[in-house]
Amino acid sequence: MLMAMAKPSVSELWLRPCGRVPLAPRLRLVCFPHAGGTAQAFRSWPERLPPGTGMFAVQYPGRQDRFSEPLIDDIDGLTGPLVAALEPFVGEPLVLLGHSMGAFVAYETTVELERRHGRVVDQLVVSGVCPPHRKPPHQVHRQSDEALVADVRRVNASFADLLANPELMRVLLPMIRADYRLSETYRRDEPVPVEARLLAAGGIEDSEVGRQGLLAWSSCAAGHFEVLVQPGGHFYLFDDADAFTASLAERLPGGALWSPAG
Repeated sequence: MLMAMAKPSVSELWLRPCGRVPLAPRLRLVCFPHAGGTAQAFRSWPERLPPGTGMFAVQYPGRQDRFSEPLIDDIDGLTGPLVAALEPFVGEPLVLLGHSMGAFVAYETTVELERRHGRVVDQLVVSGVCPPHRKPPHQVHRQSDEALVADVRRVNASFADLLANPELMRVLLPMIRADYRLSETYRRDEPVPVEARLLAAGGIEDSEVGRQGLLAWSSCAAGHFEVLVQPGGHFYLFDDADAFTASLAERLPGGALWSPAG
């Protein structure tokens, strides 16, 4: 008799462990990928983080081991199940980090977790984007495949090279368009401040957001707020993961730059 496969929990469905996660982690760091990104983007980080850190990365539907699932192109469709995936960690030290599109998803997830449970996210790290009430309007998701690929190339030439392969393009382009649609249609007219400590980070050569755009995230902070700018472009945190994770480690709970009163 064949045994039925156990259905994964909502946490197992949405969150991928990065490396070996301690049984009782000192803190949990959950990372939200950029448009077109996957949980694999953060695979090299655990070895660079302080001992005792349990690291997870979000796996959005429609890619890698979730390829057969429908793509989600609106932010509510992501934040609802992600809140459910993170609720088992409520009461434990928790840090959410999102890059580019992932920053919007991490922010909205924090807003909803706090609405339900109060201050349960110790720190929110948003990277590579302006806050939702300051983001400029774009409609690239409505344009032709050629225009979409050109914009991908502008931001991430190495990813655009994959799209030169017709077979990969047929697989990847719908995912990228859905992510662009999510990012470009998402907006808040007024910021909602979060109680979590807020760190806005970016690359000094990033054409997507400058220092003033990062500073604008201060409107989304009810308490401690900091800006971190490092060398590099839009993907500075992956291009020099050693530098970014070192700066991040200092700012994580228990790090050299962390103050409990903040």
